[in-house]
Amino acid sequence: MHIVRPRELVILAEDRKALVKWYIERLGFEVVAHHEKEAYSNLETKSGVQIGIGSLSAMEIEAASPRTNAVIMQIEVEDVPGFFADLKASGDTIVFGPDESKADGYWYGAIADPEGNQIWVVDPNCP
Repeated sequence: MHIVRPRELVILAEDRKALVKWYIERLGFEVVAHHEKEAYSNLETKSGVQIGIGSLSAMEIEAASPRTNAVIMQIEVEDVPGFFADLKASGDTIVFGPDESKADGYWYGAIADPEGNQIWVVDPNCP
């Protein structure tokens, strides 16, 4: 059996620099490394969430059309309604929510980054 270790989730972008900026400004990521030759950036949050953002064209990858969001990142925040209010005030895309699951006692919703990648947002009570 091979040992599998976690690495960053990779997001491919048409405009890598703009997407890196959005993840920094809206979700609090910090750049831990830029690899200009490979057109790739490593980002991380203070809580340890790691992502990589790479350039579609530099990696010679053609995006599916339409982009289908086959992989969705999920994040957790303490105050989902407040988080959504801040994003809405900034003009960001809200896909749905925030909504409360009264039966299970948690808040949830979805946003989209500037390239249309969905990010599901839940609070700590989400099972």
